[in-house]
Amino acid sequence: MAATGRGILLLGEDGRLHLWDGRGRTSVEAGRSDVGRSDGGGSWCDRAGTRRLHASADGRFAAVVVDHGRHGEVLDLDTGAVTLALRNDGFHSGTVPFSLAFTVHAGRHVVLHRTEWNRITAGDAATGRTLTAIPTDRPELPWVSVFHGGLHPSPGGGRVVSDGWHWYPYGTVVAWNLRAWLTGLESAWPAAVGWAQLDGCRAHWNRPVTWLDENRLAVGGLGAAEDLPADGVTVYEFLDEDGGHRIARRFDGPAGRLFAVDGLLVSAGETGAEVWDPVAGARIGAVPGFHPTHRHPATGELLELGAGELLGWRPRAGGV
Repeated sequence: MAATGRGILLLGEDGRLHLWDGRGRTSVEAGRSDVGRSDGGGSWCDRAGTRRLHASADGRFAAVVVDHGRHGEVLDLDTGAVTLALRNDGFHSGTVPFSLAFTVHAGRHVVLHRTEWNRITAGDAATGRTLTAIPTDRPELPWVSVFHGGLHPSPGGGRVVSDGWHWYPYGTVVAWNLRAWLTGLESAWPAAVGWAQLDGCRAHWNRPVTWLDENRLAVGGLGAAEDLPADGVTVYEFLDEDGGHRIARRFDGPAGRLFAVDGLLVSAGETGAEVWDPVAGARIGAVPGFHPTHRHPATGELLELGAGELLGWRPRAGGV
């Protein structure tokens, strides 16, 4: 599933993409993908290859990729055409989701994707043309040693976070100035890309991550030992365009996926959704039994796709 401004996009077992209208309870075929579940990317810690659907916020473009695999493709949903065939080098790709995210820069849809274990490439989603890539020709530079994982652009597209790892085995969350990179292209590295490495966790990565707003990032899991990270969240605040940052709040409690709605933090753990005030670090509400997996970019609703039904709910800043 992927939530877009056009409606809810669904990926079927047969590779067909359906755009579902919740109000009219109807769906239309929006495209078709030939990307399979397993693509030879290997497995790690029982993380077998799994197809995942991504979409641009406005619903114009979609991508079907194999998490913990090597392949994927970008589709133009206006025409049904594949605009970009995706492939990474497969070097330890089984350890992380397929790095991919859509953003908009200077009026153009941009797709960020991993082409090599330590290289994120930015491409034009409409044409498939490569715009720029992280330079990796100087191994002493800090970003060259990162095995990139899930990508999380900030709401306004100013920054992007990669949830990855360093050899071996140290999970790391890194951020850089996305707007400066897409404006200055490779010349933005290293002078003005605003590279920042946040606290890591030995032997664990693929951690819950969400942007609270353009300058605050919430990262799930507390502790840096080899044991499982304790339930909780660290909120980082970025102070300038050069990557300067501080820990604004660290508190126990939140577990599972993380979402941000109207300045509130929602965690989706085993018992259901819990709503937190990220400034005070306090739980202010809960929805037992509701396990959201997505946030609607247009309405802010949190969504759970169940057996034949789609559940939606939205917290309110003035009361849950």
